Amino acid sequence: MVMVLNAMGVKASPAAGYEPFATFTQDNLLNERTEAILPQQTLLKQGMTLTELRRILSSYNFAAAVTHADDDGLERFRSATTRQLSTVGGHVLVKYLRRAIGQETGGHISPLGAYDARSDRFLILDVSRYKYPPVWVTAPELYAAMNTSTVTTKGAAAAMCSSDPDRATQ
Repeated sequence: MVMVLNAMGVKASPAAGYEPFATFTQDNLLNERTEAILPQQTLLKQGMTLTELRRILSSYNFAAAVTHADDDGLERFRSATTRQLSTVGGHVLVKYLRRAIGQETGGHISPLGAYDARSDRFLILDVSRYKYPPVWVTAPELYAAMNTSTVTTKGAAAAMCSSDPDRATQ
């Protein structure tokens, strides 16, 4: 969420160590509004669903919609996601099972940076850069990693985010 909010140019509260710039960090993303949506203690213990993620993003006054991987199938996921990524101000966050793409641990949320049609791959901009660099994953691999019934993923899917409320896709 921090990466998307900063990319969208949403006004942030001042963050210690970043003065004079106002930027989102893990320290200032959560506040009284987000606490009412998902208490930080709950977040730290069990993560969040994409519905909770959408509600938190929406609390910053821009559009976000959630699509679950098993709702539409791979072709519709690929189409909606590539359309969103090619839209000015459009962003996509995916929640996926890391183990399904050859990484360690369970459910994880990161933004997508691009789609390459020739190789049919999406670029995951992993937010845990200290552990995993950006990685290209085939559309079928990413879709399979999102479309899992594993409890740790808590509803794997995609959140489409846009600076224009009419452009967030469902």
